Amino acid sequence: MSCRASPWSRPSLPAGLLFPTSGRPRSPLGSRNLWKNSWTLGVGVPNIFALPSRMFRCMASSGSGDDGFARPTSTDEGVAPLPLYSWPDKQRPRVCILGGGFGGLYTALRLESLVWPSDKKPQVMLVDQSDRFVFKPMLYELLSGVDVWEIAPSFTELLKNTSVQFVRDSVKLLRPSDHFRREPGESCTGGVVHLESGTVIEYDWLVLALGAEAKIDVVPGSAEYALPFTTLEDALRVESKLKMLERKRFGKSSPSIEVAIVGLGYSGVELAATISERLKNTGTVKAINVQTTICPTAPQGNRDAAVKVLESRNIQLFLGYFVSCIKEASTADDSSGIATDSEVDDDHKKLILDLQPAERGLKGQTLEADLVLWTVGSTSQIPRLQPPDAPYVIPLNGRGQVETEETLLVKGHPRTFAIGDSAALRDPSGKLLPATAQVAFQQADFAGWNLWAAINDRPLLPFRFQNLGEMMTLGRNDAAITASFIEGLTLEGPLGHAARKLVYCLRMPTDEHRVKVGVSWLTKTAIDSLASVQNAVANSFPPPTPMGDYGTATNPSSPPAAMDPDSEVTFDFLPYLCQYKSGRIHRPGGSPTVPAGTDPATGVVSKDVRAGPASVRIYLPPGAAGKIPVVVYFHGGGFVVGSPARPSTHNYLVDLVARSGAIVVSVYYRLAPEHKLPAAYDDGWAGLRWAATLGGGEEPWLLDHADLTRVFLVGCSAGANIAHNTAVRASAPGALPDGVALRGLALVHPYFTGREAVGGEVAFGPEIRGYMDRTWRFVVSETVGLDDPRVCPFVDDAARRASAGIPCERVLVCVAENDFLLRERGLWYHRELKASGYAGELEIFESKGVGHAFHFDLLGSEQGVQLQERTVAFINK
Repeated sequence: MSCRASPWSRPSLPAGLLFPTSGRPRSPLGSRNLWKNSWTLGVGVPNIFALPSRMFRCMASSGSGDDGFARPTSTDEGVAPLPLYSWPDKQRPRVCILGGGFGGLYTALRLESLVWPSDKKPQVMLVDQSDRFVFKPMLYELLSGVDVWEIAPSFTELLKNTSVQFVRDSVKLLRPSDHFRREPGESCTGGVVHLESGTVIEYDWLVLALGAEAKIDVVPGSAEYALPFTTLEDALRVESKLKMLERKRFGKSSPSIEVAIVGLGYSGVELAATISERLKNTGTVKAINVQTTICPTAPQGNRDAAVKVLESRNIQLFLGYFVSCIKEASTADDSSGIATDSEVDDDHKKLILDLQPAERGLKGQTLEADLVLWTVGSTSQIPRLQPPDAPYVIPLNGRGQVETEETLLVKGHPRTFAIGDSAALRDPSGKLLPATAQVAFQQADFAGWNLWAAINDRPLLPFRFQNLGEMMTLGRNDAAITASFIEGLTLEGPLGHAARKLVYCLRMPTDEHRVKVGVSWLTKTAIDSLASVQNAVANSFPPPTPMGDYGTATNPSSPPAAMDPDSEVTFDFLPYLCQYKSGRIHRPGGSPTVPAGTDPATGVVSKDVRAGPASVRIYLPPGAAGKIPVVVYFHGGGFVVGSPARPSTHNYLVDLVARSGAIVVSVYYRLAPEHKLPAAYDDGWAGLRWAATLGGGEEPWLLDHADLTRVFLVGCSAGANIAHNTAVRASAPGALPDGVALRGLALVHPYFTGREAVGGEVAFGPEIRGYMDRTWRFVVSETVGLDDPRVCPFVDDAARRASAGIPCERVLVCVAENDFLLRERGLWYHRELKASGYAGELEIFESKGVGHAFHFDLLGSEQGVQLQERTVAFINK
């Protein structure tokens, strides 16, 4: 290495750098201030370095960052200040890792695991635009019911026991300086990274692990109508679209759901197998590939197993074709040939794919699809991050990948490493290494070691890729594995699935996460095995024949064979539970929980306590002082599943408390059908009464901080229904103690229905109305059906007066654009409450492009943040 004189000292300031007079304010969430000092650039700085108006948001392993970033004062009039991140230690090496995929995260963890001299252990910062690490080889499992936390844990959780600092931001510009020649004894630095937030990070060592982005703007209409499948957000968007299509087709025999998948490499094949298994006989997958073989780079054993699975399912293969255009179908489009059936309910339209032959002897075709998934093509992020005044400072190949030495150092840059999809590294035969998780995983190990060696003046090791084999998923219990060290051996089916799961469990980032995931998978496997045994036992009984009341074909005098009452389903409440004839209740998703305690990222504290006849989980924001609002929250789940301890609910409420600074009381209510309504209503009321009486005068958090003049009722889905009915109950004289004021009612994707269709519900078939009636009667003990005012709050004059009289100053109704079953009822509730004579303020908020209760899985997405901020603003107004 060329720069060795005082390598970790702070470099002298270039002209124009000034120290500001102000620093970043302390976070209201109580996290320590990592941005204590900053610098500003003086006159002559290009406009591309100006600090944007958008606030900087970050998350660190020791806590969450603020929503805002204070601008330091510049002494040069008219020049935008540029904040420079201040590393905690001025002497120890500074390592900046860009990208939190396999390459970036595993490099950070490798650095943490090595033994360092005390004065040379580096300060490590990991930067990624998402708040979650994604185990991409298992991204397809999200479409098969795997929980998000299993394959996409948060960086904060993974790094909580390390010294690695995590910053959630996007990279805007790279300005390396390690290629400049320096005089002996001159201090040096590796360069600076500019983030989209406007913050600048100066580093001594840089690791480029940014990966690749999906290249979807390939043919006309592909960017507009096709969806990629490379990120967690992509997978959740596809899941939302599939749910919407499934709900639209619910109870209908036709038309079937049609999904087109462009590309049949590993990603396309795994998607086709997963989605076809999910849809079964309700849909068709149309898979298109420009080559006449699938997975051309896969081992023969994997390819044969994939072909066998694809041919056995409802999948149509279009091999030797490429897509030339994607467009919306319309009644005026004669080329589709199916104009009368091209449109479906609401504003969803069929898509038309024009296929052109890539092989001789084939003719062009036109396909219809409800959903198009694009799995071919990717592009490197590095070219757009090059400085505009030095566009070739980082050497790139024709694909935009960084040219590296065999030690993973970027050519000409002795302080910059590149790994994963960002790197163009060749094997000894001169062939580029594939952009796979296996390559990135192995490169991370070498990058971490070589960073250690470079910092400690040791020789660097050349990277040598060891191909351990290839794996692919072909369904919930089906996979194919070909190991490179046993020639000709391919594990298929359930055995391959079990081996694949075991390997991936062992490859999870941390020991703690491996244990959590392993326990979860073993539990689910046990449940699935038990269900399979039950089905096998049930199928072993001969089915009854329809020959009279008692007769059979062989013995008219004998009664029919009875099914096992513990395997015969009497009520199927998808996707929540099914009830058997014996009375046994099976909830397929189980009841996962997280314990109360202190959240390491935000400092929010929670605990479970008794609340009279009910129980609650209460949350307190960090650094709480004085009197703050009280939010009584009711979770969703169709009245039959869920709890405050459910991971998604708990994480949502932690975020709500951190953002709003309010106390939250989340109610554990009894679930149907074991405890039918009004049990949940009674428990919800008990939770509100407990909060309104400061926990019977015994709860210290409420005694010290609860402002009972600012009480809010908030609920989602069925919980929103409980919140409304609780507000109606609170309108009775003397229902709540004097001095308690319900300031607001927030209903998120509320569960209401009715016998008469409203708005877009007129497009529902009778089977949807029948489904809503059956499920409502299933959860309530006594009811008149869908005209029950508890589920149809404006059904008559008495119900209308009760709703108009809720004692809340303000009401917020939130709906989701793709909430097929409940969006219209949310809009209806808003209209009817406004027309009922309700005297308070009324607000409506719609989340675009997402489905019912999306925010639990997409809390960090743009729509999730918007919904959360709207709720916070409602509380703090």
